[in-house]
Amino acid sequence: MPRTTVNYVTSSKFKQEENEVFRRIITLPDGSPVDDIFDFRIRELSIPETLEVRIETMVTAEVKQAYATLKVPCIVEHAGLIFEDYRSHSYPGGLTKPMWNTLAANFIEETHSSGRKAAARAVVAYCDGMKVHTFEGETLGTISDQPRGARDFYWDTVFIPTDDNPEKLTYAEIVEAGASGIEKKIQLSQSTKAMLAFLTWRLTNEPDLWQITY
Repeated sequence: MPRTTVNYVTSSKFKQEENEVFRRIITLPDGSPVDDIFDFRIRELSIPETLEVRIETMVTAEVKQAYATLKVPCIVEHAGLIFEDYRSHSYPGGLTKPMWNTLAANFIEETHSSGRKAAARAVVAYCDGMKVHTFEGETLGTISDQPRGARDFYWDTVFIPTDDNPEKLTYAEIVEAGASGIEKKIQLSQSTKAMLAFLTWRLTNEPDLWQITY
């Protein structure tokens, strides 16, 4: 049986690297390896990002633009930090990336976020040309007192996931911890949870039309 095509729109080398690991090590709820069922096609398309606190709103706009260009069903994924005190406002959410681009190492100081509880939230948006469907994943954690780790994938240097992380390493430090470091990050990642939610839905909610390989 042919694998189901997933057109993944991203120009990020980090997301491409993590997607390769994700599809190799992660299994679906029925125990099937992701790579046995889905054929991810990376589409390096640069899409202008909408400045929006709610990540769901942001990726919905982006995936519509991606579909309008590619003319095939596709996904866009975006992640950001949600400070616990501002959960009801989803802040900074979709603004995390431009804030990080501007503040960089001063992000913690300027946002007064050292030791602050936060959630890393990811949303995968899928457009089939008729509708947009969104899928969310979250990983709880805290913000470190300073950037730690050399892997410069935005705020990976300041986010400390809570679960299965007794040494309280940032995502960046987890990746650097050894040969299996990136695999552990993928297992903890909010993006993995969002992508799994999408793939689980995708298995049972698409017409045969979209089994066509593009």
